[in-house]
Order: sequence, then structure tokens, then C-alpha cells
Amino acid sequence: MKWLNKLSELKISFHTFKLSNNDSIIYNNEPFNEKSFVIISGLLYLQKIFLNGEKLCIAILTKNTLLSLDSENTSKALYYYQLVSLNTSYIISLHTHNLSARKKQHINLMLNMHKEYYKTLIAYERMIQILTHKYIKYRVIQLLLFLSKEEGNIINNTIIIPFYISQSNIGNIVGSNKNTVNKIIKSLEVQEIICYSNKKRIIIQDIIALNKAKLIL
Repeated sequence: MKWLNKLSELKISFHTFKLSNNDSIIYNNEPFNEKSFVIISGLLYLQKIFLNGEKLCIAILTKNTLLSLDSENTSKALYYYQLVSLNTSYIISLHTHNLSARKKQHINLMLNMHKEYYKTLIAYERMIQILTHKYIKYRVIQLLLFLSKEEGNIINNTIIIPFYISQSNIGNIVGSNKNTVNKIIKSLEVQEIICYSNKKRIIIQDIIALNKAKLIL
């Protein structure tokens, strides 16, 4: 709400988007995309999609992160960006060129945007930490640990990830495919480390075992 209130107070034009689970925004060199996006709630992942069909996830974005991509570079490259929502998310888009350091009332807002961009840099680093793992199974485990920490609800010594995340989306994030992810998830279920609720939510039954999981695929 602080973003909505501040932008309204400063009379800076903006648009608000609501994204449901699996909704996405395409970011390319169109004039629409000469904007910055602020995540005001929700969880999304940002991926590059190359013209040959290959995908590379570069960040998992959480509340109060700022996304500002260079559309000029995008137009020269053989890829575009896709921002995919993993749950119900709200995003603000605005033209940052409407802000001026010469206007005293804009300075605090610009400082806040710099803070949010710092959080975005951390999100990029977090994704690198996931992709650093050589084996897909460890990438999946690292992702589940991240989701548990950022979004999980603790109930009766278990951690419930409170939204449905498809195995296709997990595959997109970790750089794999649905079949491989399904195999890893089933191995974790057999070891009773995780399970699924009736609403297809992932339940972490043993967070310590998940952190130490050694899967034989």
C-alpha cells in the first residue's frame, strides 16, 4: 500500500496489475515495456526465453523488489523476458523518467526504489545459488528450501507451501523438465520428506532431511 499511496500523493501515473497463478507478462522491446515494475505482493520468477525455445530463469522475485530491464538491449538480442506469477501477485508499473532528482518530493521515492533494486540484486544472486548446483535434484531441493523459508506456513511441525506450484514451473526455474522434476519429487515422497495435500500443496514433512537429502535416481 505504501507504493500506491506515495505515487498517488506525488501524482505520478502508474498502472496496477493483478496476476493469478501461472499468469505472465511478456517483456520485449515494445513501447509498453519502457517501464519499471514493482512487486507489491506475491511471488514470481523471471526467465529469458530465447528464439530457439530455450529458457533460463534468472530471478525469483518477492514483495518489494524492483524490475527494470533495458528494452534497447532486449531488442538487439535473440530473446525476450517473461515474468510468471507463482501465486496471486500485484504489480505496479511506472515510467521512471517521470521522476527527477531536482524535485525534492521525488528524492525519497527514488531512494526507496534504489533499496528495492538492491533486493532484486539479491534475487539474482539467489537464483545463481540454485543454478550453481550441478545436479537437478539439488536445484529442486534448494528451491523447495527457499519456498519454505519465504512462503511456508508452519503447521504441526510441517511446513506447507501455501500455493500450487506445477512441476512444469519447477522445471522452468531449475533448468529442467517436468519428467525429471516428477522423478525427483516422487523420490522425496518415498522417503517421506515431502508429500502433497488434498489441494496439491507441497508439505515439507522433514525440513532437516530435505536439507540433507541424497537421492538415487
